[in-house]
Amino acid sequence: MKHYICLLSVLIFLGSPASAQHHRWIAPYVPQIDSLFTTYQQGSNPGLAVGVLKGGQLMFSKGYGLANLEHGLPFTPNTISDIGSLAKQITCFAIVLLAQRQQLNLDDNIQKYLPEVPDFGQPITIRHLVHHTSGLREIYGMLELVGWRQGDAVRQEEALNLVQHSQELNFPPGSRYSYCNTAYMLLAEIIQKASGKKFEDWMREEIFRPLGMNDTYVMDVQGELFPHTADSYMMSDQNVWIKLYDNSTVVGAGGIYTTLPDLARWCNNYRDGKVGGRQAIQQMFQRGVLSNGDSLNYAFGLETLPYRGLRRIQHTGASAGYRAALLYFPQQDLAIFVKSNFANFNSQLTCERIADILLAESFTEPAPSLALLNRSASKGLPSPPGPLQDYAGQYYCPELATTYTFQIEGDSLVGVHRYNGKFPIQHVDEDRFSGPSFMSTLRFERDTNGTIQGLRVSNGRVLNLWMKKQ
Repeated sequence: MKHYICLLSVLIFLGSPASAQHHRWIAPYVPQIDSLFTTYQQGSNPGLAVGVLKGGQLMFSKGYGLANLEHGLPFTPNTISDIGSLAKQITCFAIVLLAQRQQLNLDDNIQKYLPEVPDFGQPITIRHLVHHTSGLREIYGMLELVGWRQGDAVRQEEALNLVQHSQELNFPPGSRYSYCNTAYMLLAEIIQKASGKKFEDWMREEIFRPLGMNDTYVMDVQGELFPHTADSYMMSDQNVWIKLYDNSTVVGAGGIYTTLPDLARWCNNYRDGKVGGRQAIQQMFQRGVLSNGDSLNYAFGLETLPYRGLRRIQHTGASAGYRAALLYFPQQDLAIFVKSNFANFNSQLTCERIADILLAESFTEPAPSLALLNRSASKGLPSPPGPLQDYAGQYYCPELATTYTFQIEGDSLVGVHRYNGKFPIQHVDEDRFSGPSFMSTLRFERDTNGTIQGLRVSNGRVLNLWMKKQ
């Protein structure tokens, strides 16, 4: 059962009241921060909330723009919105706590908890899931190939079904890094199996409530409503605002709705280890290591990427039209976070611009240039090794139970799909072609006689998915 506890007033500070010295620290920077959001102060645009946490206190907490365009409702620090993949660090923290309590081991084979996941010949461990090194294919990339569109409903059970029907991995577990929402969806399932409780119930009892995050929720029911939640928007090609609906119930990888003060409470736990202690926090910052010994920048739901010479821990989030980012500079005891309901909002760049203002005297490197790189003129590409007719035909994907047809129109090859419609593909080299984002790379495969047997499709986080020519 969910407990809807909403704050009635905007909380500017957390914990003990900020001292006059703290007020003096932030005051000179406020006009510069405000100047970054003049567009949002016009009263007709989607909005955002900005927070600055220093020394354990929320020094700056302010909203700009609107949470709801139809009714003119302002976006305030207490506005609830989806934080997208910022949820991954909270999922990881749950895994760390369960490992502390010996309810699971990070090096356990995931089939111990999820026997329904296929045996790919090499064990996938919980640690592989955490660091995006499992080799599992991205659920959203797979769904795009089936014809999924932004705003279409995606339920947890549907995502699990995709995994259960997988026949191959992108790569051997531990050999590469590839960001993967599938892995974190499975982490949520493991949390439920190891704890014996529903994902949201465990999170609320063991993390949200102990940290005082009483305005934080998990969307695990399609269409679920939370109090004082911002709608999400994007600008259409016709230059009008449209709503983007968050219909996903895939948890673990995302699906957490929260406020700015609750984000501050979460971030403060990195300082004081109120839940989990220092050992758990140190585990959260531990970077992944590949099987060849190379270290990753990705830790436990957190990226450890320096910024202008300073140690920085960060993550961003995107879901429907919601955007979020959290940047933490541990040596400066400073965290910056933003939440927005506008799909074109660049959350990470916004946090970095605020960091440029607040830490100007601490950086040891100049600000990165925003200039675009010059691109060299494209060169002519070689012709395919055989006639276009070689590639024409129907191709069936057994993992997705979907069929693509490739046919010749004029002097070009085009693809046709029941839901993705008709789309052009362009020859790159040899038997390799490029297409739209859902099918960005196509590599046709021939037998020893030169006859095409099928093709391998990749679209970023799905690699070499097999489609057999019929």
